[in-house]
Amino acid sequence: MNDLKQKLLLSYLQSKLLVPAAKQPDLMERAVQITRIQKALKNQVLESPGPAAEGRAWLSVNAMVHSYYFNEKTQSNIGTYIWEKNEPIIFNNSLFQDMPRNHTIQMIEAGPVLSMSYQDLLDLRNAFPEIAQHMEELSIQKEQSYQDRIILLNAPTQERIIHFEADNPLFSQVANSTIKAMHLGICRQTYDRAKKQIKNQK
Repeated sequence: MNDLKQKLLLSYLQSKLLVPAAKQPDLMERAVQITRIQKALKNQVLESPGPAAEGRAWLSVNAMVHSYYFNEKTQSNIGTYIWEKNEPIIFNNSLFQDMPRNHTIQMIEAGPVLSMSYQDLLDLRNAFPEIAQHMEELSIQKEQSYQDRIILLNAPTQERIIHFEADNPLFSQVANSTIKAMHLGICRQTYDRAKKQIKNQK
């Protein structure tokens, strides 16, 4: 597993981070020491709500991941974020502002997952400006996708499903009806009924 960890870290470093070649050995050495690797199962929960200090940054290299929170008022799970393969999973309000984590992070597919503690990530960020810049770019992208989703949730159900699945084709292929319904703000039964209606209209 250690060889796989090094291979996955190196692949991400070389493809996603603009770190000068002279800095890469030092970054790799530090990253390997503080990174965990695990084999995660389909639908496995990686992280549950809790204190910020116990939070971790995750990277699912070959499998999609999503998050949700439990709405006490409606007694239902509400989808919040979707991460593509090889996309870092970080909650900035917990990382930088020490706010409690209120999301559950769950695998959609099975695959190897890397993770490191928030404190270790902050230490790396302080040591390598390139990581700080990369994290800022990721944050902007995620915020935009979240805002787009908020707008979409105001659309009629069938229109919402059509646009959501067009914008998230891979997620729509691999996620089950319950998970897709979470991110559409509806229950599974409503999702299944609307999908049948959409199919019959074609």
